[in-house]
Amino acid sequence: MGAESYWLIALAMAGLSIWKTYTGPALAGFLSLSYPEMFMFNVLPAMTAGVFGWYFGSVLHLPLPFQKQVRFRPKLRKFLRAWNNYGQVSMALLAPILIGIPIFTLVSRKLKQRLITTFVLLFFSILLCSGISYFGFLLFNWQEYIAIDVLLPAM
Repeated sequence: MGAESYWLIALAMAGLSIWKTYTGPALAGFLSLSYPEMFMFNVLPAMTAGVFGWYFGSVLHLPLPFQKQVRFRPKLRKFLRAWNNYGQVSMALLAPILIGIPIFTLVSRKLKQRLITTFVLLFFSILLCSGISYFGFLLFNWQEYIAIDVLLPAM
């Protein structure tokens, strides 16, 4: 693999990891890149996407035509109790797979969650999903079944 194709693949992995974290590490495992390379090209861009989501959570103010003054509602209290117990942790675990990292940090910011808690949960969930995807592709040795050299352009 030449230097040009290496950096193009690294850029593709970073782009894939911004939204769905499992795709970039799967590509890194598929290409037999090292774990530090996978970490640098996948986990760091995903955390950067989280920072952008956190920033836009504070800047983004959408005027809603049906906004009313907030008053006490029993269902809202029930939702907030469930969110405080399980919501942020379960949403952090689903962020790399289903929700998307910027959406998770934006929702956490809108629900006034703490910065440190949000990013620690996000980092560990990204690390977990990336590790499962990366080592899964290394373990199953997909290079035997799909010829990646045919798919990459020769330079």
